[in-house]
Amino acid sequence: MMTHELAASVVQLAAPLVDSNVPTGADFKDWVLVIAGNIFIAILVLRAIGHYFKREWGELFGHIAAGVLVGGLIYANNQTINVLKGFWGLLSGGN
Repeated sequence: MMTHELAASVVQLAAPLVDSNVPTGADFKDWVLVIAGNIFIAILVLRAIGHYFKREWGELFGHIAAGVLVGGLIYANNQTINVLKGFWGLLSGGN
């Protein structure tokens, strides 16, 4: 078998792996993240409103910070993961 024939057969074998019709589960993962995140944010907002009316300012700011963190993890999860990886690289001394 010639080299170009071997390369052509490898491309034919790998072609089904690149098929865009094969489900990957990414849409389901995004759906679960959005639903769970919205429920969690709704709970944080309700608790923050309670802290506001009780004038518990430290708890209120803690819930706002948690809401921002959860919102970042849910709606921009790839960018958040890259930021956390970069931060961990700085802490651990890695590249």
